[in-house]
Amino acid sequence: MTTLDGARGALTPPLGKLAALLGLTSAAVHVLLLDTASLGSLAMIGMALVCLPCAWHLWRHPTPVVWATTATLDAAMLLLHAQMVVGVTHHAHGGPTALMWTGLALVTSQLALAGAAALRR
Repeated sequence: MTTLDGARGALTPPLGKLAALLGLTSAAVHVLLLDTASLGSLAMIGMALVCLPCAWHLWRHPTPVVWATTATLDAAMLLLHAQMVVGVTHHAHGGPTALMWTGLALVTSQLALAGAAALRR
């Protein structure tokens, strides 16, 4: 490993910690979006729970496998969230909420961090 490679690898733990904090915030947003009168809330609980293992591994030891798993889950959530926002925009009176936009911003930011970590390896 060259000095440059070592410097690049040294940036991965701080990126991992930042991505972990984004993941925990994303889990909190999912919990805040719960609607006890809706069966769809079960999906929200599931999505919040999916954020937690990635956050744990990103905080403790952000390996390339952890980053790849996080990026895959983030891409899937981004697609799902985008469909939800479009569905809410076209089929509901209130439109997307601030929390929905916050969730989209969080998952997009985490995906960008995963890309940055991949480039640093």
